[in-house]
Amino acid sequence: MSDDFMYEEDDEFDFEYEEDDGNDEDLGLESKYYNAKAQRDDPAAALSEFQAVVNEDQAAGTSEWGFKATKQIIKLHLQRPGNDQQVLSSYEKMLDFVRNSTVTSNYAEKSINNMLERVGGRDAEFTRKFHQLTLAALKQARNDRLWLRTSLRLAKLLLDQGKFAELEALLADLRAECRDAQGQIILERGTQLLEINAMYLGMYSARNEPKKLKDTYLQCVSVKSALPHPRTMGFIRECGGKMYMAERNWTEAQSNFFDAFKNYDEAGSPQRVQVLKYLVLASMLSETEVNPLSSPEARSYESDPAIVAMTSLVRAYESQQVHEFERILVDHRETILGDPFIAQYIDDLRRTFRMQALQGAVAPYTRVRIDVLSRRLKVEATEVEDLLVALILDKRLDASIDQENGILVLRQETSDESQYDAVSKWATSLETLMQQSLSILS
Repeated sequence: MSDDFMYEEDDEFDFEYEEDDGNDEDLGLESKYYNAKAQRDDPAAALSEFQAVVNEDQAAGTSEWGFKATKQIIKLHLQRPGNDQQVLSSYEKMLDFVRNSTVTSNYAEKSINNMLERVGGRDAEFTRKFHQLTLAALKQARNDRLWLRTSLRLAKLLLDQGKFAELEALLADLRAECRDAQGQIILERGTQLLEINAMYLGMYSARNEPKKLKDTYLQCVSVKSALPHPRTMGFIRECGGKMYMAERNWTEAQSNFFDAFKNYDEAGSPQRVQVLKYLVLASMLSETEVNPLSSPEARSYESDPAIVAMTSLVRAYESQQVHEFERILVDHRETILGDPFIAQYIDDLRRTFRMQALQGAVAPYTRVRIDVLSRRLKVEATEVEDLLVALILDKRLDASIDQENGILVLRQETSDESQYDAVSKWATSLETLMQQSLSILS
């Protein structure tokens, strides 16, 4: 899930330039602010100086330098582990400036987004509190746009933490924000609604609720008016691909994973590599003749360490090298089977591959011993027989099994039989034509 957030380009202590309005009070605070920044080699001294700027600004109440100093205090606290309470306390003070409209809304948004990015990798409970403080302040400041975007970030956090009850309540509130007093969807909120539904998709997928998942997915892909971020569409298509994989609809899964990969690639999301692995898996299962790594978008990732194992697997699959296929699964166990999603479909892939290999192996013969095929594939004779039965029932092999002698007997159509079949079809067509003519005459 994504948000097109604006990033603050300064580092921990870089300068932020604003126009000078000539106010002496501001000039004094500005000077003290930059003096505090100059203490970068002594965090304790810098912290004390920034706090002095905040105190003086609160007394004057005329500038935004207190806001800037508070941001730097938060950054300093974030540098030290175990300072979560000080961070939250300072952040609340920063949000007070936002509530009081001390700074412009654009600058406030940029600063809040920057802070949300900075706490992203910290303790989950702390991060959740940080987001909740932000939402409360934005609600009071009536900044609906940033409130919605921050809510979506919190939704993603709750989804990752598996806090589904809290997530469901938040998503219900978000959906309500996208409807007017009559309950109709606000057209301008179509994109946000699509992002909200993407969160529902993630929740239904995690809770294994296939019907709700499919209903919501179909709603998402039917929306034409919204303009979501490519990462959002990537997430939706990824969920769709996984849904179709669960249904064993390999072709639709392949199509969705390809769309997900393209969207993630456009967004520059690292998830594109993971989804490309899923695309390769779905392509092999669908028995397509098109190499999924041959597209211009995917070709550049063929040598990526995470993709190399899947690339080797495709080559073994295409050339029907049974032993090489199994060797790759063993040698790249962590890369391939270490992904729980891929691991659950490896048995399906093995079965598909072995059926293809069997079909190719028996093609030149009229009679083949099943134990010979078993040794060739290094698979138990009972499994070989099961695979042959599946091929016969799928009409991929015109054959029968002599179970008593353990032999596969392939039917070879003779020229006499072919001629008989052709004459029989011609006679049937002629009889039909005569009946139609008699019907017209009568």
